[in-house]
This record gives sequence, structure tokens and C-alpha cells, in this order.
Amino acid sequence: MATTDSNNNKPSILKDTREAKGMTLEIVHEATKIPMDVLRAIEEGYSVRILSPFYYRGFIKIYAEFLGLDVGEMYKQYGLDQPPVKPAPSPTVSVKSSRKVVAAPPQPNVFLEKIQERSALVFKPRTFKFILKVIGFLLVFLLFFKMVGCVASHMHKKGTPPQKQTVQKINHESVQAQSVDNKVQLAVRASKDTWIRVKADDKVVFETILSKGSMESWSANSRIELSGKDLELLNMEVNNRQIGFLGGGDRRIRKVLITQQGLTVKK
Repeated sequence: MATTDSNNNKPSILKDTREAKGMTLEIVHEATKIPMDVLRAIEEGYSVRILSPFYYRGFIKIYAEFLGLDVGEMYKQYGLDQPPVKPAPSPTVSVKSSRKVVAAPPQPNVFLEKIQERSALVFKPRTFKFILKVIGFLLVFLLFFKMVGCVASHMHKKGTPPQKQTVQKINHESVQAQSVDNKVQLAVRASKDTWIRVKADDKVVFETILSKGSMESWSANSRIELSGKDLELLNMEVNNRQIGFLGGGDRRIRKVLITQQGLTVKK
């Protein structure tokens, strides 16, 4: 590091104070972030050539404040003057010319002016009333069409008689439905969730809940036995003949036997 002539014939207050406090240069370096070579130069009284007077003065100030010393005394110790205080600039009045400088007026914002004009047009009392009338007319128009749709739907429902499910009431315990192919056929459709058990030729082929609207069919050689709960609510087809519902009213059927001759309700 290039330095100027030595001033180390003068005692270094900074170094003496540091050593009196039991501090090393490394401690000062870590605390102040002043480079080690600059600290040594300051303590030995060298001025660093590659360091500007401004930074040199600043490092001395930081070092002195860290050790609790008077900064002005340190400046005198190192032959540095106090930085001059610049007077506050006073307002100057030019007398060379009496011509006043007038600033150019700001350019108008064309886009903003158009928005303001249109807003003013929309919110005029006459325009605002017209907009309210248009909105009211549209609301009445939509309400009218909605009412017409509701009335038409109601009239359609009223004019269409409700469809009733065909329920065949069996007054006897059997229905003739002769098989045409020497096979026993059974198909059922549930009008509600119904638990059923189906045996084809004495073998269980179905045993679970038949969901509402679901349809199942089975085939056997000689007989199909149908048992379960609410069998009267099953729409049946036996040997390709539509039978319909087996019950009505309070009648409850728990078992049905289907053969090649037809259907028999079991007790």
C-alpha cells in the first residue's frame, strides 16, 4: 500500500486508547468494517495515497466514534481541517431582464376529456330517465314472457290426464301363460326398491334388492320360484306374456311359482 511521509513521531491517541481498552485491530476491523491496512496506517500516522481525503477523513471519524473519542480532536491530531459548512443558498433575483418566464400550459388529455363528455351526456336528467324507462320496459317484457310460460305449462299439465299404472288385480291364484318353446321365462320391473329371491330349477340365481325402475329376466327348464317382499309391486311378464302387477289394495304376495303353463300365487 502506497503511503505518504510518516507522522509517527506523534503519539497515536487512537492506538493508545484501543490498547488501553484491551482491543485488537481485528476487533476494531470486525466492528467498524474499516480495512486492516487502513487501520494500521491511521494508527501509525500515515496517509494513504490511493485513498481520497474524503474517505480517509471518514475512516478516522468512524474509528474515533467507535473508541468514544472526540472527532474534532482526532482531526487536529492528524492535521485535518473540519469540513467547511456550506451556507444555505439564498434566493437570487435576476435584474438583468424584466421579462417574466411563463411556463407552457399542460397539454390537455384528449382521452380523459372524451370520457368526461360522455359521462356528462349519460348522466343528464333526460338521458338518465330514458335509460331507466328502457330498463323497466325490458324487465316487464321478461316478466310477461315468464308468466305466459308458467300459464302454458299449467294448462298443459291440467289438460293432460295423469297416466295411471296398469294394475291387474288377480281374483284367483293362477294366471294362464302357456310357454311356446318349452322354456319358463320370467321378466320383472320394480316400481320401488324391492328385495327378491329367484330360484331357477331349484337353484338360486338372484337374491338382492331390485332397484326402482330396474328390470331383470330369467329362464329355466321347468320352474322359476320368485319370493320376497312386496312382490305385488312388480310388473311381470311370464312366458312372453305381459301380466302386469299381481296385487292391489291391501293384498300382499310373498311367493310366486312360474311354470310352462303360467303363474301361480303361493300361500
